[in-house]
Amino acid sequence: MDLKSGYPYWAVKNGLMQAFPKLDRDMTCEVVVIGGGITGALIADELAQNGHEVTVLERRDVGWGSSAASTALIQYEIDTHMTDLAALYGAADAALAYRACARAIDALEELAEAVGDVDFARQASLYYASNESDLDSLRREWEMRRQYGFDADWLTPEAIASRFGFEAPGAILTPQAARLDPYRMAYKLLNRVLTAGGQVYDRTEIATATPHAHGVTLTTTSGPAIHSPAGTSSSPRATRPSHGSMTRSPPTAAVTPSSPTPSQRMCSANSPRR
Repeated sequence: MDLKSGYPYWAVKNGLMQAFPKLDRDMTCEVVVIGGGITGALIADELAQNGHEVTVLERRDVGWGSSAASTALIQYEIDTHMTDLAALYGAADAALAYRACARAIDALEELAEAVGDVDFARQASLYYASNESDLDSLRREWEMRRQYGFDADWLTPEAIASRFGFEAPGAILTPQAARLDPYRMAYKLLNRVLTAGGQVYDRTEIATATPHAHGVTLTTTSGPAIHSPAGTSSSPRATRPSHGSMTRSPPTAAVTPSSPTPSQRMCSANSPRR
């Protein structure tokens, strides 16, 4: 059986759900969102549902960037442990960041229900140590989460083997996690943008972004320009001016891992079939 493919899973599963036109004329709109994946779709939908005139631009077909290859696992754990965040910013702020991510899963569930048919389902998340040397730091992480009110259980090697059928020295099991079809969700959200009066264009790449006193002018590689008092980018490769109204929030801090590769693992925690 050939289990390999040159195409991302979500795109193969869903196909091209809808065709959007390429921008072929100059235009003016209130807000431009650059990026037609799940991030851009979430931003555009939020703005459109709050009464803004939104135009979405995507240089590929909609959803064919990283969204089509996403793991689709929704977890409140961010890339930095709560204990490491506490060392950088204090325990209260670290807990605040984790609570915000946990609440975001609830908000995403409500949005998925409103949109419909995006394969959202609640699942548990298992975060396990790959070897004994990682056990102490992982247990400290669990203890801090419990201290600040997070629902999480500590699993021993015996519990991991019994419930999940593999060996690990220890793990954190949390029920606050989910799965979602991000490709399908992006298309559904962009359809809501259209229904709200917005516009979506794919195969439209931005060449330059020029800020000025009245906003920003975006020029596409094929010629047409978009004039907007505000713009936002969901793509790390989008052209961004050094000042003006187009924004993208970069990370402000990072923690350097003690080992060259991650030595703990995260997975969706379904019990194995017997």
